[in-house]
Amino acid sequence: MRKLFACVFVVVGAQSLSAQQHELDRPRVYEGPPLSLPAALREAGEKNPTLIALRRQFDSTKFKTAEQRFLSPPMLETQIWHWPVNTLNPTNTNMYMFMATQEFPGRGKRPLRAEAAQKESQVAEADIAVRAQQILNEVKQQYTELFLARRAIEVLRANAGVLRQIADFSQAKYATGRSSQQDVLKSVVELSRLHDDLIVLDLQADLASARLNTLLDRAPEAPVGQMTEPRDRTLLAQVADLQRLALEQQPELARMRVEIERLQTDLALTRQDYKPDYSVQAGYMLTPNMTDGWLARVGITWPRAPWSRGAIDTRVGEANARIDAAKAQLRAMESAVRLAVQDAFIRVKATEQRVALLRTTLLPQSRQALEVSRIAYQTDRLDALGVVDSERVLLTVELDYSRSLSDLERATADLEQAVGTELAPAMLAEVDTSGVNQ
Repeated sequence: MRKLFACVFVVVGAQSLSAQQHELDRPRVYEGPPLSLPAALREAGEKNPTLIALRRQFDSTKFKTAEQRFLSPPMLETQIWHWPVNTLNPTNTNMYMFMATQEFPGRGKRPLRAEAAQKESQVAEADIAVRAQQILNEVKQQYTELFLARRAIEVLRANAGVLRQIADFSQAKYATGRSSQQDVLKSVVELSRLHDDLIVLDLQADLASARLNTLLDRAPEAPVGQMTEPRDRTLLAQVADLQRLALEQQPELARMRVEIERLQTDLALTRQDYKPDYSVQAGYMLTPNMTDGWLARVGITWPRAPWSRGAIDTRVGEANARIDAAKAQLRAMESAVRLAVQDAFIRVKATEQRVALLRTTLLPQSRQALEVSRIAYQTDRLDALGVVDSERVLLTVELDYSRSLSDLERATADLEQAVGTELAPAMLAEVDTSGVNQ
């Protein structure tokens, strides 16, 4: 009775194994046109809705610069004098005055206002550069996340073939009485675990694909075709050189410098308030019962009056305080940028070492250990559990290698974001990985 139960158990396991094998043998095809990382970055730069909105906002600021170069509109007035209270007829009035008034700002104020508006436009342009860098980094991260999920799926499907070979050996040995049903069912359990892992990876791939499509202004469900594999590269640049480059190229630092220039222009414009403004008025006085005459008036403000100068002094002090605060913030940002470069540099170098260890040592050793285990199992010197453990170790190492390559790509992207520009080709050296997939 116990032997009959074992046979039924093995048959059920074999049927489950056959169904899983049929599922894993189906080729994984990704619809849609191929998408490389450079193409994704270009598409995001051209079509990302956030960047488009910022560019439209920047375009609108250009008009303000030209607006400040013009004078304020003149004011036209008409006055009626000596309108008798005992009549409603305006023609019985003795005097009519028609006047035009034009305000003239003090010398140098209009060019400074135009310059201040131009600085605001430059700040808006710097905002675009800052946000563009952030979005492109997000594209790199999501692109790498999607590739990692797909690569992990490929690794799992490839290892399913190894498990099926183990299962075939187990069934053959069980048929001859050289092994127990546990050896057969162990492979079935491992294949079921692969299916569970595939479900999780499919979920991760779908989420990364939706996020990537959103950054590219595509529909979230749009298909993403074949992707380019992350490259195994070695960083050649020194951290001090990268920090100097960051201080020159970092968009956030450039924006803060433009902001300081804008505040300095605002200070110069505030100091112009010490200069008087002018008002010119001309008109014609119509007197039906007397001789007509011309009207003229010239006005000048007195900004240095003792009762008004204090307000200007206060605004100047406030402008100086804002400049000092911005300069202090710039110094703090420079320190933060150096730290960000240092942090990303350390992560890149550490990930490089891990990738090299996996590529040169752990991968070859794991593959050799699995091959030795398979031979030992065929010659009855090892049970199926030992072979499955070796296969599981190889699977873990292969996934770790793919994950480490993706981590290297992410760390490099973070380093480029910290530096503020893409690393020059001379700063990176390609690593020969031709023997990895052997």
